[in-house]
Amino acid sequence: MSAKHVLRWVGGQSFVAAPVNAVPTLLRFDSDDFMDRLLAVLAEAPQTLPSFAARPESWQQLGEPTPAPALAAPTSAPARALVRQRGLLGFKRTVPVPAPAPVLPLKLFQPVHQRFYVAAAHLVCELPGLPTRTTAGGDRSGMLLRRLLPGAREAGFVKRPGQPGRWQPLADARQPLPGEEWLSVFPLAYTSPDGQPRKLLAGLIPAARHDDFRFAPLQPPTPPTVADDLKASARMAFIAPWQGLIERARATRDATGQPQVNTPWSNDTAARAEALKLALPAANDQLQESSWRLLQDMNEWLAAHLPEVHARLGGGTTARGAAQQLLLKLAAASFLPVRRTEAAFQNVFSSAVTAPQRSTTAVTDLRAALAAIATVSAALDQASVSFPRPPDAGAWPTFAFPLAIATASGVLEGPFTRWPHVGSAFDDIQDEANDHLLVLQAALDAAIDEAVAAGVAGTARPQAPDAARLARELEATLKDDAGPPRYVLRFVHQRCDCGPLHPAVMSDPSEAFELAGFFDVDAPLRPIRIALPFDTSPGGLRKYGKNSAFIMSDLLCGQMKRVRRLGFGDLVLSVLPWPFHKDLSVPDGGPCGGSGASSFGTICSLSIPIITIVAFILLIVIATLLDLIFRWLPFLMVCFPVPGLKGKKP
Repeated sequence: MSAKHVLRWVGGQSFVAAPVNAVPTLLRFDSDDFMDRLLAVLAEAPQTLPSFAARPESWQQLGEPTPAPALAAPTSAPARALVRQRGLLGFKRTVPVPAPAPVLPLKLFQPVHQRFYVAAAHLVCELPGLPTRTTAGGDRSGMLLRRLLPGAREAGFVKRPGQPGRWQPLADARQPLPGEEWLSVFPLAYTSPDGQPRKLLAGLIPAARHDDFRFAPLQPPTPPTVADDLKASARMAFIAPWQGLIERARATRDATGQPQVNTPWSNDTAARAEALKLALPAANDQLQESSWRLLQDMNEWLAAHLPEVHARLGGGTTARGAAQQLLLKLAAASFLPVRRTEAAFQNVFSSAVTAPQRSTTAVTDLRAALAAIATVSAALDQASVSFPRPPDAGAWPTFAFPLAIATASGVLEGPFTRWPHVGSAFDDIQDEANDHLLVLQAALDAAIDEAVAAGVAGTARPQAPDAARLARELEATLKDDAGPPRYVLRFVHQRCDCGPLHPAVMSDPSEAFELAGFFDVDAPLRPIRIALPFDTSPGGLRKYGKNSAFIMSDLLCGQMKRVRRLGFGDLVLSVLPWPFHKDLSVPDGGPCGGSGASSFGTICSLSIPIITIVAFILLIVIATLLDLIFRWLPFLMVCFPVPGLKGKKP
């Protein structure tokens, strides 16, 4: 090359305001047609570009509205040029007067808040007049989003295909990282006020990706191992559902007579006992069926991923220490001796439960229950009714092994009570029961690590739940969290014809800013209008079409018929504490049309306008009920009268 072309970046408003600097300009727009406005400004009045600069704002301190383009611009080129020249009369680039330090930080809001932000800069040659750089076909320009770290350091956002993004600290902020994400830019040609043709490079700032940038780890993510995936899969398959059964049992106990503090009926022991006697059996029937289903999941998981343990559920030992300890923990998961008789379960389940189904003589612990459930699993899946109604082919197991039950004495029981505690004393019986499960989870984790290390784990690697991966990433990200992160933008240009002799050309960092979350408390409010049906009389509602179809199988059809027998009062009474509590009475009806070939499914067509009214009314009702907890009703809604807004015109 005979001449050295030195490139540099200058700000987006460098040629319409002084001084010329290398800081990218952040432009703010408050309407969905922001690109039309930006193009109109560059075409008609580029000298007004500084008025679009982003400034701090909140919904209580809104910034100035984005200037709108001319409503009726001349159509002919000479007329447009004349208008343009008149607008430039007396124009000169002046040094802007420093504004007072803002009270609010510069926070960029999302498109859902009706805010759009464009970063702009010029790529010029360092020659007299700073002419626009003419790029080659293979040249590459873009923007880099950088996170500010303590000590004025920067971190680049590295994102590789198929992997979550991460922040990597930079040793040299003037050069891009390998694999660093480049944000796209686009050229905008215009004529500057001094008559020189210019090309502005601009890019949309991805403010809507707040969660991607906010929760990306600062260290290289540790890839999950097979053991990590197995542990997460086990928690999803049966540990967390078991905790859900404990929660249901505790809620049933509380809703049907557990003494409440500071209530006038707290000493009415006889009435509470009668309420428990009537309500607990039906609830425990449901807990027993759910326990059988959960035993199925646990047995299938062990067979797929810990075959060495599964093969010895019926008896025998193994040479591996952790696997043997897990088997011992399963064998230790049994009811207290007082529960190991049919008579002990006489008042726990409803009278429809047969005596063999109350028997715990053959299945006395969790290890035996897992072995026994395998023999009836296929038949259990064929049951189309709820327990204890007799199924078509006698699918219910002939042993009782509820993983959580509530008793008339107010005690929350289950096989987990034989495990030792991990923690100390507990104020809440549910927390105490969940603490017991940590013993099983610890033994299971140790067996998984041992099996993976020995190569005897299941051959199929499970897909870990996304929540488990996210939990690990958030734990690493928030460990050194010092508040909302701050970011800067840099423009970068990579020349294709200069090789390693001329590295990428980087601009100075932009003004530091934050990215707002979806529910940011300072976010401006985008107007959202939902017009409910005006004429809500029967005569008006009958005119709406029913064009929303719901397809239901015969099983779902029968279950929906059962739900339709319930009233709103029944639902309210079912969640109230004693003495107002009343259990739901829903007879089991089976599939629509009966069982066998005579059953049928349905397709129901509903009216969307009426559904919208129902949703709005339910919102108000549920919000009013939950106001007992959140105290949010004074901040929920404000209504303004509108005279003349009538459903039926006179």
